[in-house]
Amino acid sequence: MRWSAFPRANVARRIHLSFVIAAALPLFLLAASAYHLVSSRLEEVALKDARGLAKSLGMDTFDRLQFLNDQLKLIIDRGASMDAVRSGLEGFDLSERVRGFFQVGPDRSITGTLSLTGDERGTLHASLALVQHDKPALIAVGSPPRQRLLMLVPDGPGYLGAELSLQHLWDTAGVGARPERICVLDNATRPVYCNHSYYAAWLAASSDLLAERRDARAVQFGTNQRALTAAWSLFLKPHYQFERWTVVVGVPEEQAFVAITAFGRVFAGIALIAVLIAFLLGRRMIRRNLEPLDSLNAATRHLAAGDFAYRVRLRTGDEFEQLGQAFDGMADRIGSQFRELDAMARLDRSLQSAQSIEDALAAAAAGLTELVGAGRCALGCHERWQQPGSVWRVAFAGDRAERCDTFPLPTSLPDLVERAAPPRPAGTHWQAVVDSDPVAAVIVIDGDQHPAVARVADVLGIALGKLASEHNLSYQASHDWLSQLPTRARLLEEFVAWTAPAGTRVVGMLLVGIDRFKQINDSVGHAMADRLLRAVADRLKALLPEDAMLGRFSGDQFMLMLRDDAQDMAVTRLDQLAERVARELDRPFSLGPRDLRLSASMGGALHPRDGDTFDDMLQCLDAAHYEAKRTRRGGMLMFSPGMRDRLVGRMDVEQALKAAVANNEMVLHYQPVVDTASGRVRSAEALMRWQRPGIGLVMPGGFIEVAEDSGLIAELGRWAVAEACRQMVEWQAAGIRLETLNVNVSSKQLADDAFLPAVQQALADSGLEPSVLTLEVTESALIDNFDDGVERLKRLRALGVPIMIDDFGTGYASLKYLKLLPVDGLKIDRMFVKDLPGSARDEAIVTSVVSLSRASGFKLVAEGIETRAQADVLHKHGVPYLQGFLFAKGLPADQFVDFVRLGEVPARQVESL
Repeated sequence: MRWSAFPRANVARRIHLSFVIAAALPLFLLAASAYHLVSSRLEEVALKDARGLAKSLGMDTFDRLQFLNDQLKLIIDRGASMDAVRSGLEGFDLSERVRGFFQVGPDRSITGTLSLTGDERGTLHASLALVQHDKPALIAVGSPPRQRLLMLVPDGPGYLGAELSLQHLWDTAGVGARPERICVLDNATRPVYCNHSYYAAWLAASSDLLAERRDARAVQFGTNQRALTAAWSLFLKPHYQFERWTVVVGVPEEQAFVAITAFGRVFAGIALIAVLIAFLLGRRMIRRNLEPLDSLNAATRHLAAGDFAYRVRLRTGDEFEQLGQAFDGMADRIGSQFRELDAMARLDRSLQSAQSIEDALAAAAAGLTELVGAGRCALGCHERWQQPGSVWRVAFAGDRAERCDTFPLPTSLPDLVERAAPPRPAGTHWQAVVDSDPVAAVIVIDGDQHPAVARVADVLGIALGKLASEHNLSYQASHDWLSQLPTRARLLEEFVAWTAPAGTRVVGMLLVGIDRFKQINDSVGHAMADRLLRAVADRLKALLPEDAMLGRFSGDQFMLMLRDDAQDMAVTRLDQLAERVARELDRPFSLGPRDLRLSASMGGALHPRDGDTFDDMLQCLDAAHYEAKRTRRGGMLMFSPGMRDRLVGRMDVEQALKAAVANNEMVLHYQPVVDTASGRVRSAEALMRWQRPGIGLVMPGGFIEVAEDSGLIAELGRWAVAEACRQMVEWQAAGIRLETLNVNVSSKQLADDAFLPAVQQALADSGLEPSVLTLEVTESALIDNFDDGVERLKRLRALGVPIMIDDFGTGYASLKYLKLLPVDGLKIDRMFVKDLPGSARDEAIVTSVVSLSRASGFKLVAEGIETRAQADVLHKHGVPYLQGFLFAKGLPADQFVDFVRLGEVPARQVESL
């Protein structure tokens, strides 16, 4: 059509111009609207991806830390030497993970391959002063980017340490090759690792996000640079003595918007073609093509409004029809992309909120049905933490996911595909779902591969990995690592559940404490003791009724809980259970070359009879267990109120006793030992008394047992030796001459490594001749650990200190043991004296002991003399020294001096003194 064909040229030009504008403007509006919508959605998706990547990297880092921690513990358990660890690690594949090993001794000395600068060594020593011994520690020395990370795992009183390879810790998953900006920050938000360089400007711009603990937003930095940034904190404090790391991931804006850039190029080309066609053909087609242009304009408005279902459907047979088809195709693709993004966003939210594997599979099934179509897919997943060796099979029927029965996990992936896929004649495509394991699940699709399936597999793999990690953390927090039994916290949860609502059920609780476990542990070693505890746990689990629960309460203590409707029945069941426990523990435990039989002291209590809360019940159980251990070792006692009173009284004694030495409340009384030939005092026995404020003089029976159990006996014993030596030197200066001064030594004192140096120090400080100080040791103190006891006595005797066996004949010593003991004297126990005269058997025993002591050259003393007749019988049989209330009770130092100065001691009753 020529311009002259129009009535007015200007009108034609305006119409032509309007035609061109009408063709171009909708396209530009579409571009603007699409850009706005797509960029917003892509930014949201990029932020979610960054958030997910940050969390995934954090969890992977945590898994690597846990692996290294487990390997170090395994090295400790195997008892590998440092040379073995450095040379080959005895089978531990840590060469890429660890740069070196070292050991930290109890005095914080450092040995091993660790090479530190002065500043680094100072930082390490300062950190060691703050480290607690209850869990592994992470210590960072140096400053970024040359920071070094050390892991310390408790090893006895010290630690086994390793310097971690930061390259392996942060960059084992190809982090360095990723286009995203990735940095790991320490507690002070300083970068300890970045995948390319230390992005100072970006990290500075992200400081507000980190300070506000916001997890994701777009960050502007530099000159018109933006990064879609997300942060995720890896809290390490529950597992390590280290606060946290923060993983920061930034997706460059150009990377996030690469799809819209490509779309813009395509759209620009299409728009340019459309405008060019409109310009060239406008003069001839203005009138005829106004209607197609109107249709395109309407379609553009629908597309801009988000109505991607609207179609142009031109049937002009010319270029406008092609343009309409291209427009419809573009709208279809954009609509499909937006629908897929919406479906993936919903799926991602569902998977993030999934609390179990069933929830995750159901969400994945619903998402796949929406994306791929009903009846085209099957999904199989290995349920590792509930039914190892099995697969959950989920088949799609319509839009509903059906859970089928489990079946054994195949040994190869093709078998899994064959079993999980619906039986269809057509070919299938499978998509592996990968988390931390090679294959965690599989998606099988009927027909060709669908692009959405791979994205579903990615998010499902992350979700399964998260669920596995959360389950493992939850299990480790509520179960004891050694016995795999519930911990005290888990027992508390179950107790609360059993007792709610209050008063509806009776809960019986039994505290089982293995007797003398410390001695067993010292004898067989920690590894064998741990093995023994596992065996005990297995036997107790086998005894457990269906409605009962077993947990490990503390080191050598286990707790059993059961429910019943009546108190009498609960008590009966606890008694029966205690008997079964005693029988099971009495059966031999095979520990390599030896068999062990155990006994356990048990305390029982009932809720609500004995207590309302878990803490109340623990106090009752402790009191009953202590009473059983004290009066019925190897048996069971139910709690009674008097037990708590005794336990509280015992605690009061222990607390007061801790300050007794420092407050000069302890005193020594001295009981004379009389020479039967001359009637003179030849020696004395130092007897400890406690002048307790507000109470008065407390005899040994009121505090010695508490001191033994609490470990205070070692301090009291050292004080007694020092005070006895000081007093003896004072007496010697005053002209009081005694052959010896005897001090009692308990088994725990003898086993104390500080006792021998304390005796040496007391002798050195006082100047007393060692031969004047005699140490009295009971038979049981030696027989409990004979070889060690003999060695310690030899070292004491090497100082020149005589050793006397106290209470001779009441223990388990045989003549064989007596022959091996480095002793200088015997003391006949009062049990062989109290029935004299009149007991032929006791006289025979006394005669035998006198003969034995004379033949062996032992000094012999008889104690517990209360009557003149007893003294006469013992003197007749040749006992040279006597001690007892007949002569005097234990006297304060000044009264003892007066007593000695009487000269020959007349026999008298205690009451007359």
